[in-house]
Formats: sequence, structure tokens, C-alpha cells
Amino acid sequence: MTLTLCLIVRNETAYLRGCVDSARHFVDQVVIVDTGSTDGTVDMAWQLADTFCEVPFDGDFSAARNEALVRADGDWILFLDADERMIDGEAQRLLEHLKEVGPDVLGLRLLRYNFFATGGFYTGRELKVFRNLPEIEYRRKINESVAASITDAGGKVEPAPVVMNHFGHCRPVAERDEKAYRYLSLMDRQLRDNPKDAVLVGYKGLIMRTLGRFEEAEDHSNRSVALDPSSATVWLFRGHVLRSLGKDGEALEAYLKGLSVAPENAALHNMAGVQLAALGQHADAAESFRTARHHDPQLLHTDINLGLLAQASGDWTGAAELMRRAGAANPGFYHDEWAGRAERDPFRAFYYETVLGYAGLGYHIGYCEQRVSGTVPPSGR
Repeated sequence: MTLTLCLIVRNETAYLRGCVDSARHFVDQVVIVDTGSTDGTVDMAWQLADTFCEVPFDGDFSAARNEALVRADGDWILFLDADERMIDGEAQRLLEHLKEVGPDVLGLRLLRYNFFATGGFYTGRELKVFRNLPEIEYRRKINESVAASITDAGGKVEPAPVVMNHFGHCRPVAERDEKAYRYLSLMDRQLRDNPKDAVLVGYKGLIMRTLGRFEEAEDHSNRSVALDPSSATVWLFRGHVLRSLGKDGEALEAYLKGLSVAPENAALHNMAGVQLAALGQHADAAESFRTARHHDPQLLHTDINLGLLAQASGDWTGAAELMRRAGAANPGFYHDEWAGRAERDPFRAFYYETVLGYAGLGYHIGYCEQRVSGTVPPSGR
């Protein structure tokens, strides 16, 4: 069994080497496709890749990704973005899992942590690994995926017990906003072709939320649930939007409606716990976090959320232990960049899958340890 790492890149000198270095020791081939870099990425890619090419880019991400696939020789593909990283120890877990999957499994979703410079994060299971078969290709210009082609090939996509990290949200706010507006434009083009794509309508609402366009975000959320009230993803997105509007009770209701559709959805259980905690229902919140972890053992930040509940109750020792356990499982939780903290980014906390006010793992562990040692007065000053 062989594995090829594929990437498409554009102006990624800050991230590309770190991405390839995180995977080079366990992949058999590295394929990089450049879509128009002007910053030295091409020279770096020539150094790092076994196979490299440059292609023109017209806004079609699937076309660019498929250029990488036709150059891949491995039995399996690991398709990463330049700002993604594999975690030490998770690589071996992935290789072992690939040996065990059935022949009808054509794709695997990895649990991805998306980090901000503050240490805040949100998660998603991303289809990052799939068999290298001619019939498997990326589709859609944006929100591109091989999922539809796997379905058409009669295959299955399953979750893998593997965690990875993504640091794209650590980029400067101006750069992220520029990307958000570019995505909105591409989404509009795609929605003209398929205006009833409920998930894409809801996702557009999430993007608008991050830009402070809350009324438009809520309007898109309303439209998305009207288009497909049977979609757990749509209800998850709606809860996120309502949460950002300060409508905690309605956000909880949205997450619970999602759970009525998908009772084992770990992300919905976790977010229901976040909203229960926001509403002061800490015992129920703790149960939701434990249920989330039961359904998805890779949801490591349930320990952080349980630690935050312990901190709120004054159990400083228990809180620190829970949070240290999360940090040991994924060192990415300790990520912290002063430049990112200093930037004005008022809406980033709405992304976090923790109770609002989360300030990064290192901060909370340090605070709890100081309370244990008695070096912080009870007032916190």
C-alpha cells in the first residue's frame, strides 16, 4: 500500500514547508500543483515535491485539484492544504487504519481542528483521504469534494480515528476577510447553478457572520432550514448563526433540532453543551460533552469544555487536569500568537466550539494552577 500527498498552492511560502514536513516521513510521493504564485512558492515547491506543475486558475478549485490527482501514483491520496498539519503519532494511526478498511470504503474523513492565533478553534470532519481511482474526482468549483464521485462509484466514506490541525485562520484578519469575500463571490456563482443547495446557503450565512453582516447571516440561515429541514448540517449552521446574535435559547433549540435528525452527531452534542453552559445549565452541559465524546472519541476538546465547567465551579485542580489531558492529545491547543491576539477581530470568538470567553488552553491552565497554588487572590486580580 502506497500513499501520495497532494496539494494545490498559491503564495504559501509561510506554510508550505511545514505542511510537507508533517507528512513527508510517512507518504511515498508528494505532488504539488501551483495556481499562480508570485512569492517564491514555486521555488519552494520544486524543492519539496516529487512531482510539480503550474496550471492557470480561473476560480475552479476542483479543476486544480484534479490536476494533482492525475499525477499521483499512490494507492491512496492524502489531500492537504498548505496550512494544514498532520500531528505526530496520528500518521501511524492513519497508516494502520488504511490497512483495515474494507474494499467498499473509498474515502475517509479526518477530524480537523481549525485554529486561530488566540488558541480558539472549531472542528469539522473533512474528506482528506481516498483511494486513487480514475472515477474519483473533485467536483464543484467551490466547496469542492470527491464525495459525489465516490457515491457514484458505489463506495462509502467513513470517519477515521485520526486528528489533524489547520492553521489558516491564524493569517492576518485582512487576508482572511479578502478570502471570505472571494468565497462569497464563488458561492454566488455556484448558487446561480443550484439555488436550492441548502448547505451552501447556510454556509454562506456563516461566512457573512464572520464579516459582521448578521442580518444577512440570519436571512440565509432561515432560507437554508426552509430548503432542507432534514439536514443536520443546516441546523448546526443555524445554531452557530443564532449564537452569534446572542440568541442562546434559540441556538440551543437549533442544535437540538439537528440532533432530532442525527442523534449521534457529536458536533451537535458538543454545541448543545456549549449553549447549555451559556444558559447556566452546567450539569446538562457536562452530560452533553460526555455524550459528544462517546459518539466521537477524536473530539478532544470535550475535555477542555469539561475543564471550563470545572473552572467555573472552582475545581481548579480538576480543571487543570482535564485541560492538560487535551493538550497532551493535541499540542495544537497550545497554539498562541501575540500578533494575532493584538489584531482587532471582534467576531472570531463566534467560531469557537467552547463557551464564549475561552482565552486559549495555556491561559486557562496557568490560571487554574495559580489558583491551586494560592498566588491569585480570590477576586482574580
